[in-house]
Amino acid sequence: MDSTSGSGAPENGAVTLTREQISIRLREVALFQGLGQDDLTEILRISEQERVDAGEYVFEEGARGDHFYVIVHGEIELRKATGDGVRKLAVLGPGQAFGEMALLNQTPRSASALALTDTYLLSVSRAAFSLMLGGDTLAVRLLKNLSKALWATSVRLASQQRLAYQQKTASPEPDSGHETLSEFNRLLRARLLPRVTPRVSGYDIAASTLALQDGSGCTAWDWFVLTDGRPAFTVTRAGRSDEFAAQRLASVRMLLRAAASEPQTDLGALMTRVNRACRTGWVEGLSGPVLVGIAALADGVAEWVEAGAITGVVARGRGMVEDLSLRQPALGAEVDTQYDSTMIVLGTRDRIVALTDAYGSAARSIGTAVVGGEGLGSREALTRVLASGETTPGSCSEQSDVSALVITRTIPGAPGIS
Repeated sequence: MDSTSGSGAPENGAVTLTREQISIRLREVALFQGLGQDDLTEILRISEQERVDAGEYVFEEGARGDHFYVIVHGEIELRKATGDGVRKLAVLGPGQAFGEMALLNQTPRSASALALTDTYLLSVSRAAFSLMLGGDTLAVRLLKNLSKALWATSVRLASQQRLAYQQKTASPEPDSGHETLSEFNRLLRARLLPRVTPRVSGYDIAASTLALQDGSGCTAWDWFVLTDGRPAFTVTRAGRSDEFAAQRLASVRMLLRAAASEPQTDLGALMTRVNRACRTGWVEGLSGPVLVGIAALADGVAEWVEAGAITGVVARGRGMVEDLSLRQPALGAEVDTQYDSTMIVLGTRDRIVALTDAYGSAARSIGTAVVGGEGLGSREALTRVLASGETTPGSCSEQSDVSALVITRTIPGAPGIS
């Protein structure tokens, strides 16, 4: 396999590709869609041209990966060894890319890449890509952790599928790609959900995600602690209910936790920073808007912020219901959104309810379900919320799942987590 730098002269008889040829192919790669010309020029600067003769391997299954490839001319077959021989996974052509996991981690190649014809490639090394991103930054470390989690989950999924296929003597062929991605998505979402709901002094808290067995895993809940010591609880929903929904949830979850680890003036500033990060890493066709609601707790006061159509209400002990909606766009929906938050004074038995899906007359129906009732705990209130109405047609939860959160103010005192 012959190579030359993106701007250098060819070596060993390799054919030099024109800048225009390479730029056209870069624009066709899903990973680079939405990038400006300056960004593409920078990628071109750190790239190398490579020629692979027909019948030659670019890399083989199991090898450690350290390059990402874009096909400029020719064809590459991705193939995988099986107990019965070699199985063809795909044939890629000009404008398509492969080996992208190598940009972040040295995970073993999951398949072999064989040139079917004389092929010209553009390659980017992991070292050059890392330097372009700024070296060992927080963003790079988060991306590496996410890619490791995705790779580990895919390995687990592949193992489960192999076992299932062995048990299905009447159906030896793998499931469709859609089913595989859906299952991968559900496994990833399961890894995101907290194992338990933390206890917070002065509050009674219940949270849950109800999922269909064949749902796409598009909602979740989470919690973390802000630098000022306040516990914060979130509900999130991917704006599109598809096979990549949980991957979007995973990205937003890590960005929220990373932003929460540094001082922020308020939850609005935290959401603004996360939105900016979402847009910076946006990939058309893969990225998508994510709806988020966050409640941070202090002594008798809560701060609320939402991005997108998350249902948020306060049900007062004296029978009043307040809609918390701030009518702000979902994360990633707009580039330069400045988010605002609101402060809520809570009396004894007042409840905050957050729900990832809009129900018909949400504030009224949910508030009526949980208002009053001195002996009504948050867990019972949560059950009532989830049974309080029909979902909005076309919503995520109509096809998959719902996540909800109920926070009840119990006794005065600064909140502490146990």
